[in-house]
Amino acid sequence: MDGALGKQFLSDYIAQTNESYALLLNREIEKARKVGEIPAQILEAFSKTALRGKRIRGALMQLGYEAAGGTDIASVQHASLSVELLHAGLLVHDDIMDRDDVRRGLPSMHVQFAKVGKSLSVVDPKHFGLSQAINIADAAYYLSLEVLVNSDFSPETLVSALRVYAEHVVRTAYGQELDVANIASQRLTEHEILSVVKYKTAEYTGVMPFLMGAALAGLEDERRLDIMREYAYNFGWAFQIQDDVLGLYGDEELGKPIGSDIQEGKNTLLMLKLYELGSDDDREFMAQTLGKQDLSVAEVGEMRKRVKDSGAYQVVYDMAAGYVGKGREQVIHITHEKRVQNILESLIIYMLERAV
Repeated sequence: MDGALGKQFLSDYIAQTNESYALLLNREIEKARKVGEIPAQILEAFSKTALRGKRIRGALMQLGYEAAGGTDIASVQHASLSVELLHAGLLVHDDIMDRDDVRRGLPSMHVQFAKVGKSLSVVDPKHFGLSQAINIADAAYYLSLEVLVNSDFSPETLVSALRVYAEHVVRTAYGQELDVANIASQRLTEHEILSVVKYKTAEYTGVMPFLMGAALAGLEDERRLDIMREYAYNFGWAFQIQDDVLGLYGDEELGKPIGSDIQEGKNTLLMLKLYELGSDDDREFMAQTLGKQDLSVAEVGEMRKRVKDSGAYQVVYDMAAGYVGKGREQVIHITHEKRVQNILESLIIYMLERAV
């Protein structure tokens, strides 16, 4: 099996939720306009970026619901927009902390809002942009909750889903704290890097939406929930490792600037394995390049070459493939519905195949 079916499921999910997502955001823009033109203008900018998302988390929430026996697809799709809004808000804060100026092919929110501040002749446009980006991300979090609690599910299942939501959002914040601290660290172990991946990404990308969907379907079987959790962790590991690979080898037109992880001095698995497997010259190059703000295209190309030549790329790819394999083993135990089994298996494979 390949990732084609999973890719198609994502494409269908986007097509099926585009209109309702846009309507939701447009309604909120009109509410914001009643408060003032600046809130409406800021939310409009946020909406354009939010609508460009890959919607992997929302789709996984739908799959968790279907795997647990849920049948009201329209209602779960609307509820799933809650995790997409949460994700969009988290990215705004992430871009501030990582000092990334591009997101999903558009200027990051703090960059866009700095331009707004400049047009308003504020004293410090950069601070204005950062402040407004923090504000809109905060609003996105609570709009996310509003969407979820107003969705068409029983109070009991909503409370169960909210428990999953709250637990993992808190741990995502802790994971982000680890990530920020780890940028300042000179050298990390594989365990430390994977801890960041687990709490910053794997839980809220995989575990949270998948188990929220199961909660909305009313699933209470702890054994099945544990199996679903295991699948979702492996899904999240594979997703983040591929994200790191794309951060070095992807196409800049797809979203974030290529090489931004190097500029930030991030301790990714690729960098760890290059340090372990590379030559003294490789390690010297890393020391000169990681964290360099004026990184050149040639230096990014050289880093790409060294990562592959050292064998670091293959080792990291094999790690991700191992997580995909473990996730695939869980699928048959999650649901007896063959269609859902096939999508789950193909989707986790697609996490390793995707180019965006």
